[in-house]
Amino acid sequence: MPIVGRTRFLKEFPAALHEGNAAVFIGAGVSMAAGYPSWADLLVDIGEELGIRTSDIQDLAALAQWHILESGGATGVRNVIKKEIGKNRVVPETLEILARLPMRQLWTTNYDRLTERAFAAIGRPIDVVAGAKDLSLKATPGAARLYKMHGSVDRVDDIVISTDDYELYRSRRGAFTTLLQAHLSSLSMLFVGLSLTDPNIRHVLSLIRESFTEAPPEHFAVVRPPKRSDFASDDEYQARSAQHHLWTKDLGRYGLIAVEIADYDEVPALLREVERKVAAMRVWVSGSWPLDSPGSGSSELYRLAEGVGRLIGMAGRDLVSGLGVLVGPAAMAGFVDSLRDGGGWDVDRRLIVRAFPQALAGGSADKTHWTALRTELARLSGIVVFLGGAKRDGSNIIAASGVHEEFELARAAGAFILPVGATGGTAKLISDELLGSAMPSTGAAALRPTDKELKALADPAATGEQLLSLVADILKRIAKA
Repeated sequence: MPIVGRTRFLKEFPAALHEGNAAVFIGAGVSMAAGYPSWADLLVDIGEELGIRTSDIQDLAALAQWHILESGGATGVRNVIKKEIGKNRVVPETLEILARLPMRQLWTTNYDRLTERAFAAIGRPIDVVAGAKDLSLKATPGAARLYKMHGSVDRVDDIVISTDDYELYRSRRGAFTTLLQAHLSSLSMLFVGLSLTDPNIRHVLSLIRESFTEAPPEHFAVVRPPKRSDFASDDEYQARSAQHHLWTKDLGRYGLIAVEIADYDEVPALLREVERKVAAMRVWVSGSWPLDSPGSGSSELYRLAEGVGRLIGMAGRDLVSGLGVLVGPAAMAGFVDSLRDGGGWDVDRRLIVRAFPQALAGGSADKTHWTALRTELARLSGIVVFLGGAKRDGSNIIAASGVHEEFELARAAGAFILPVGATGGTAKLISDELLGSAMPSTGAAALRPTDKELKALADPAATGEQLLSLVADILKRIAKA
């Protein structure tokens, strides 16, 4: 993979995601990786009826057009698409990760329902826009939008398949063109699964070219070069490799930066790296403290948590919270207060909350559900600040086992662990465990404060202002790294 393309991608695209300025275009390669046929394979039988081998023709849309003319209608082609694309294949990890990323605009020329199923699997709402009339439908609050610009397998009577469909696209689906061009002009778009042999791509690239401006946002195309195993002969492989090399260079004409991979199997790892970089811009404040414990330092802990929340907001990071007793609400109060100067208009994007359902009197908490929520919070967060972490056990205050579970999950997710040991409870236990540990504490790979910082954060004589100053310095250090 070219270093320049990868470096720019891993710097620019996560930042666009964090700022709410990113979109994705899902190409045929993603569907093929899930087991769906390529266009050439899909139309093999159609070609045989006409005495044509799909491997001998580049313009597969023309092949569909010829079959429609010869048969007197599009029923045959549509039936093939319904039969082959209507099957439920296993959702690939690539789409599972894309469904988790904080973007609201997704585009595809694929007919299948893989993306919709990936969103449904995590309970995330998505509005599907498969026809021009769908564009006017009222959006579901909080939902992402999937623009299936060439239609969907569940509406095969309204899909783009032939030369006629492409040539008359503007008159039949012109609203898609206008909206795609608007997104290309204002958002950073990631193209995944682009293929030189996909007839849809020429159409999409022509639309990009029309919307190209002097200073477009950064767009990225994850592309896979041809492999020798893809072809029957060395000559065919060499010819296709040469075409791919020239095509990849030509993508720059459309404002696309090529990010090459050796195989589609590498895409999930690349996207997981993007996911962690987005998470690094989010801070989870974990902790708790009994509210009915006068004289136990709960008021001091509240003020400290409030200050940490304010620091996070002022640093331009997002706040993640599980609404733990005392700590979570305090951190949220400080965070929201820090956004007041700007009107707080982006709080819906920057505040991520997962409330833990509490058991009613006489009932018991759903610990499995709680673990699932904690796992999600750990995945969403690149930094976790631990404050307190205690609960009442009869007349005693003991360390909260749930907060320690959050520590274990955050560590497993690769988050930076920042315990303020001076606040006691589980935070002190975590601090003691990290002190002198083999976890890296400096550089870009740091996962914990240095021993010197841990000791300072655990100093019982430190004031709230001193602890806040230490936390602020550590957050700055991580940002620079």
